[in-house]
Amino acid sequence: MNGKSFIYGLVIGGALAGISTLLTTPTSGAVKRAQVKSAGRNIQSTIDELKNEALQVKDQVAQALEEGKATVGHLAEEIQVSVDLWQNSIKPHQEAIQQNIANVEKELENIEKELAKNNPK
Repeated sequence: MNGKSFIYGLVIGGALAGISTLLTTPTSGAVKRAQVKSAGRNIQSTIDELKNEALQVKDQVAQALEEGKATVGHLAEEIQVSVDLWQNSIKPHQEAIQQNIANVEKELENIEKELAKNNPK
């Protein structure tokens, strides 16, 4: 359901109910006209209030979206900086580990060659 249609339906239904009530009560013409004018002003006032509240909600949502975008942008930047710092801090250790793995592989090759020399098939 469209919110705008719902509000219009609510306002129009209220107006029709008010007018129907005013027209079915036994009062004089002058009093009824005054009551109809008063009801019209009340309805217009209600419509104006609803319109103003809707505009305020719209503005609040827009502001919340902007703040959310800014927060997400800052958070993404901070995460990127943290990842970059972490990568830079582990780089020397990573290189040392890779060098150690290469040394272990060479030693294994040497051991395999020695074993092959000492135990010919």
